[in-house]
Amino acid sequence: MKRATCLNNCSYNCIKQLEKKLSLLWVIDEYIKDAEICGHKECARALKQIKKDEEKHTEMLKKLIKEKVKKGEF
Repeated sequence: MKRATCLNNCSYNCIKQLEKKLSLLWVIDEYIKDAEICGHKECARALKQIKKDEEKHTEMLKKLIKEKVKKGEF
């Protein structure tokens, strides 16, 4: 019987950050829409850039987690 192990800090932190980024991506389109409706172009522009950055960071974290899983480090 294989013994259960705890997640190391790095693995936990990667998962936690991925969860935070996905949570924001879940709602950010509504934030952008709200800014556009109110005529806040700068806010909408900033939120769109944040969305792009978060998508990039999400992909980075997903790739890292997949690599750690393949190596058995997870």
